[in-house]
Amino acid sequence: MFDKAEMLQRAALLAGLTDYGEPSFEEALERLLDSARLEAGLNGTGIDIFRDEVIRLLSNRLVLVNDWKANPTLADEDIERPLFILGLPRSGTSILHELLAQDVENRVPLTWETTRLTAGPGHGLQREEEIISRTENEFLQIDKIIPDLKKIHRIGALFPDECVTFMNNDFKSMHFHVCYRLPKFQKWLDRSSFVDVYRSHKRQLQRLQSRRRGVQWVLKSPQHLWTLDALLQVYPDAHIVQLHRDPVDSVASYASLVHSLRRAVSDVQDAREIGHEWAEYFAHGLAKTMYLRNKLEGRNPFLDIPYREFMDDPVRMIGLIYTHCGRTLSAAAAERMKDYMKSHPADMFGKHRYKLADFGLDLDEERERFRSYRQEFIVN
Repeated sequence: MFDKAEMLQRAALLAGLTDYGEPSFEEALERLLDSARLEAGLNGTGIDIFRDEVIRLLSNRLVLVNDWKANPTLADEDIERPLFILGLPRSGTSILHELLAQDVENRVPLTWETTRLTAGPGHGLQREEEIISRTENEFLQIDKIIPDLKKIHRIGALFPDECVTFMNNDFKSMHFHVCYRLPKFQKWLDRSSFVDVYRSHKRQLQRLQSRRRGVQWVLKSPQHLWTLDALLQVYPDAHIVQLHRDPVDSVASYASLVHSLRRAVSDVQDAREIGHEWAEYFAHGLAKTMYLRNKLEGRNPFLDIPYREFMDDPVRMIGLIYTHCGRTLSAAAAERMKDYMKSHPADMFGKHRYKLADFGLDLDEERERFRSYRQEFIVN
């Protein structure tokens, strides 16, 4: 169904390049393809979407390797004190990322910059507009396939992108198991080292930074909850903001997202399996982060933000984030953030509705599952 050699060849034709760099990515790719063949239960649409995504990511990898060879001075780009937003999915991290992007001094990866990379000389304005237009057209196609997605998670060429997209180019991220049912692949990922993935992540930041700079990178992905040790090894001066929402609320919302994504590519999805799977995975990620935080010595990079306080007064909480980073939120940036909230209400595309029971989850059992975390971070 999925032939690695054929995909490598098609990606090379697409990018007009042949050097994939270090072959270390191939084990992850092979395991991903095997899991997709045996476990994902893909329908015809799903097979096409999965194949196209893998070829796109392989093409991205070719472009990244080519750019790095052509521009060895990229290694001189300093990624200083990046700000990472952590938190369970559906805990306010996306709107925080969007608001921080309204400050022109912040540098965020935009979706058009990360989704489908192109080889060649630097991007002029006309070329950027072409890439943005093409990316928007691709999202229009996604909207036709998954019309409810925009109710759950806003996407678009000019929106900030999760930096898990960088990790996809190494075929090591939670993204794949979110979109496709790949339990064996995910279990292998959970046992894997992510240090090299974060080194690749940093190289991709350096590449983007060489084209446009900001005072500070602002990055976001729930992936970091499970791989925080590798993140801090590669980015020892990082600032980290962790949003805290009751996991019982987050898991039901996220199970709904996963179910919507997988239902578009497979006709054999089990909502109960998804619910229990992600409840366990969330508990594992939170426990792993709490354990690592308790072991930290010296500088504490964390600032904790309760979800309810953030949603009640986002700009005030963002002011605290700037203080944590040794910066001051300007009045102009604060006004842009307020204007953005007015023009982008949470339900601008419709209300996202979900219940624990839809995914076979019991309220009391889930409260018990997350008891330690809720006692430490959730104010009832």
